[in-house]
Amino acid sequence: MSNVHSVPCDQILPTLFLYLDNELPSELEYQIFQFHFQECLNCNEVMVHESAALAFMKNLLRNTCNEQAPEDLHERIRQQTAALSGQNQVGFFSSSTTITNFSFDGTTSIQVTQEITHEIRHDFTEDE
Repeated sequence: MSNVHSVPCDQILPTLFLYLDNELPSELEYQIFQFHFQECLNCNEVMVHESAALAFMKNLLRNTCNEQAPEDLHERIRQQTAALSGQNQVGFFSSSTTITNFSFDGTTSIQVTQEITHEIRHDFTEDE
């Protein structure tokens, strides 16, 4: 793990929200971020500020957006879910590949990320 010592701030800050939302792809990346925050007081300050702002927004939303959905909405969702399970839907697949280069201590590490999306489309009408 000697590569974590020289990750520049411009590679940490653009993906800070992935770190805060626990969406980094690997445990090694979490360790890289944590080590960077221990070593870089400026990035740590940004992370603490953004983390507090995110917690404030989540708490605000949790406390203000707590109304109950109408029962007829629940029933429509149940009906549409049952209809989906018994019908053939049209499925669409798409994929994208991202290649990211990182430099650590003069060595280059390449990260390849492939995302596959599967979408099921079904047209629901008011009559269903």
